[in-house]
Amino acid sequence: MVYRTSQVVLKEKFIGHDARNLSALDNELNRWASQGWTLHTMTTTVAGGTGLGGGDRTVFTLVFVHP
Repeated sequence: MVYRTSQVVLKEKFIGHDARNLSALDNELNRWASQGWTLHTMTTTVAGGTGLGGGDRTVFTLVFVHP
């Protein structure tokens, strides 16, 4: 088996939540699936935003497997 990792960073709005950015995660999952890769593991980490833009960042670490 061969493994491949990928990360997707989604940024939330400073005020409220913006679920529209989930399309970046969908696109990454579909990109690898179209090449025959299967999602093996997914983890998330949330980091508080800094700076003027604010907002939290959620980092998705994806591990795919290909037989």
